[in-house]
Amino acid sequence: MSTEAIRFAAAIIAAVGLVLMLTPTALTARAGLPDRGRRLAGLAILLIGWVVMAGTLVPDGISDRLSTPVGLGAGIVGVVVALAVLMALGRLVARKPWVWFLLLGLALPVRIPLSLGGEDANLLLPLYAVIVLGLAVLWWMERDGTRPRLWPSTPLDLPLMLFVGFTLVSLLWSSDVAEGAVKATFFWIPFVLLYLLVVAIWREGRALRTLAITTMAMSVPVAVLALAEYASRDILWNHRLMQANVYSRFFRVNSIFYDPNILGRYLALALIITVAVAWLWRGSNRVLVACGVVAAIDAAALVVTFSRSSALMLMVGLLIMALRMFGWRKAVLTAVVMALIGSGVAIATSGQVRAALTSTERLEKVSEGRFDLVDGGVDIFREHPVAGGGLGSFATDYSQLLSQQELRKTRVVISHNAPVTILSEEGAIGFALFIWLCVIAVIVGIVATRDRDDDVGVPGAAMLGALVGIFVHALLYSALFEDPYTWVLAAGLVALCARAPGRSDPGP
Repeated sequence: MSTEAIRFAAAIIAAVGLVLMLTPTALTARAGLPDRGRRLAGLAILLIGWVVMAGTLVPDGISDRLSTPVGLGAGIVGVVVALAVLMALGRLVARKPWVWFLLLGLALPVRIPLSLGGEDANLLLPLYAVIVLGLAVLWWMERDGTRPRLWPSTPLDLPLMLFVGFTLVSLLWSSDVAEGAVKATFFWIPFVLLYLLVVAIWREGRALRTLAITTMAMSVPVAVLALAEYASRDILWNHRLMQANVYSRFFRVNSIFYDPNILGRYLALALIITVAVAWLWRGSNRVLVACGVVAAIDAAALVVTFSRSSALMLMVGLLIMALRMFGWRKAVLTAVVMALIGSGVAIATSGQVRAALTSTERLEKVSEGRFDLVDGGVDIFREHPVAGGGLGSFATDYSQLLSQQELRKTRVVISHNAPVTILSEEGAIGFALFIWLCVIAVIVGIVATRDRDDDVGVPGAAMLGALVGIFVHALLYSALFEDPYTWVLAAGLVALCARAPGRSDPGP
């Protein structure tokens, strides 16, 4: 059986598991299917699909070692020992679920640079370990009777099931099955599990407080490292960025991340959370001082990323929070006045800004070819209007649109616009499901934001602002569903809306 056929089978298996897990209870009750058994079976099937798909990505050196009797035996022993350790740790963490959210907050931004198959990759390995640990924690909580059911149904279940399920199945007609398998293994499948775990353990884990404090605490050393890079004119990981900094007027930093834009996105998220914490604890001088220090350090680091998309994300997030805190009239009026003043000053003082606004060629250069990428994505959609080119196909299909001369001049063939990527890879069907999912997520966020209780409404506004901000950032950089914070924020909003009457999660 070929590797490609195995990947096709794994995608179908994972999609079937997803359907069993996320089909709303109201739709299965009439058929007499037991809710808990169906969800457990779906979880098991999804995990099988994940493991099989991941197995096709194992480097040849490791697979060759496992093909020998000694290597196979050692591998089996290693898996058994790892499962035993996992279950033991899960038992301990299940007694204090907030520890899982602490580990989650620490793992979310950490990417480990590795070489897979001769290609460099930055993988969220600590996060994958935390996800697997979360499954063990949920198992023990369910077994001990801590939870009345495996996980609650959510308003996002049906659109999420259809959209992610269709995305996985689209691997069958992808022009780049290998890239699609990478996306399914490292993003789509584990992040659906992450979403479900966050929803399930949210209340017992004091998630708001734990994640907020952890994110703020993590952002400080990340920002300090970024400032140190700027001062020393030396960066980590990214050799292409090192070369670009030599010829650029701006020295961009990346801290623990590969790309300055991802660093900027993380710092913008941390700033939004910091503002929410300061608002909730505005009666405490100590908290306000601590938040001021964190915000000052993070903001300074955000400046030296020179990430315009991250700055826009921060502005959008703060605007949504201001709508909740000060009312829409004051917030919108202030935003309009600030936008007019800021744009007026920029146009009056910068010839480059005026040139970018009046010249399409200059705007294309400033955007680093993003308009060409968007046009290419639309062209791909026209060739595959119904079901798209398949998961992971954008780069391959876009390259085929270019002549050899254009291809030599083109630096980037990966889409920098998430909706265009979805449109080109999933076609009209996938894009319609994507819009449905986004609309339901925003509605859920608005419901949480409008709660009169500040311990719900303010965190809801912060999470909605961060989620919409990530979407705006993804219009210029992509990486919407490849960002684990997207899934955690969506799960948090769902959990806030589903809180029991008379109870609310403790504020940050």
